[in-house]
Amino acid sequence: MSTHRAPRPRKLSEVIATAQNAARFSSSKAVEILAPLTTKDVASRLPTLIRLSLEGMAETLATARSGASGGLIGRSFVYAVVLPTLLFWLYAYFWQSERYVAETRLTVRAQHEKKTGTDAASMISKFTGGGPDTSSQDGFIVLNYVKSRAIVADLGGREYMEKKFARSSIDYFSRLDRNANAEEVWKYWLSHISASVDTLSGILTVRADAFMPKDALDVARDIVRLSEELVNKITLRNRSDALSRAELEVTLSRQMLAEAREKTLQFRNKNVLIDPGSRATSIGELMGKLTLERIDIVNALSTFSSSLSGDAPSQRLQRTRLAVIDQQLAELRKKLTDSNASDTVSAQIASYERLKLDEQFAEKLYSIAQTSYHRARQELEKQQLYLITVVEPTLPESATYPKVVVNTLLLFSALLVTWAAISLIYASIEDHMV
Repeated sequence: MSTHRAPRPRKLSEVIATAQNAARFSSSKAVEILAPLTTKDVASRLPTLIRLSLEGMAETLATARSGASGGLIGRSFVYAVVLPTLLFWLYAYFWQSERYVAETRLTVRAQHEKKTGTDAASMISKFTGGGPDTSSQDGFIVLNYVKSRAIVADLGGREYMEKKFARSSIDYFSRLDRNANAEEVWKYWLSHISASVDTLSGILTVRADAFMPKDALDVARDIVRLSEELVNKITLRNRSDALSRAELEVTLSRQMLAEAREKTLQFRNKNVLIDPGSRATSIGELMGKLTLERIDIVNALSTFSSSLSGDAPSQRLQRTRLAVIDQQLAELRKKLTDSNASDTVSAQIASYERLKLDEQFAEKLYSIAQTSYHRARQELEKQQLYLITVVEPTLPESATYPKVVVNTLLLFSALLVTWAAISLIYASIEDHMV
């Protein structure tokens, strides 16, 4: 009596791995075929796509059918693959609203572009794409702004989005829910715009879609307008800070100059003179006259000393005048220089020169601060960065979405792969239980 041995059931992990391989095979083949094709081409390749999807899983499903009911598999195929695909095709073809796309291309340029170096390092960096690219960095700033919640708020928030995307003419599944919160509004915005930056050229490409051609154009133009405002504000804070610092320096230097001039005024009032240098000049001139007069008296005394006695009235008068002149010269010398006195002309000149030096230094600082302030104010009024619209957004003439055939085939392929994997796992479990 021969004993019939049931086939050894495979492990569940092996079955799952086989199903995953089949799924990857089917999806990769579908993408390989669909990627370069138009909608008309995809429609003509529908039998090929289905055949590849089925062939990729034929071998693994054959092992599963030995333990699974054929009728159950057939019904599950209809309910899990055919019916959803048919419903989706009916929705996409008859009900889904058309979406129009408006595209614009932007780039950011500085007022003074850096000149490209001519040395070897600069040439190597240019050909290899190395080194920082300011325009690309600014382009990424605009890119992040376009994809942020800030631009939704700047556009007008919920009111703006409902005006463009919540009309009753838009199908239920495509339009924006009027009860959506801020998070949902932002996610809906991301689903209707796309943006990317070319790192070599620094050009930002923005594509906005809406359910009416004019709405798509308006959204694209609003993105350009707000992006330009953002670019204008990028360096505004730095320029405003520079102007504030320059204004503060002007205030401080003005106070310093006022204090220096006040000290000079106090010195003049205290010493009752305008300029110690002029006083020294007048004293010097007076000492010169007295010295000349003294020389004349000494010469006269020498001349008449042989003819007149020393007790002669004229000789005594000359000697008296000579003594007075010597006393005057000594007093004038003390006024000019004296180490024990602080009110001498030399001390006054030293103090005055220090005060004038401080005043001149304060005047120079004030002049520099004024120049810096005027330059900072000019820089504030200038536009440092410019948003250049390389491609202006235009009114779309035909709808870009939905792509009914492509989306239907992709959904069919995905459902087919999922159904095959689940069927394979179910069949393996059933064989294991036998």
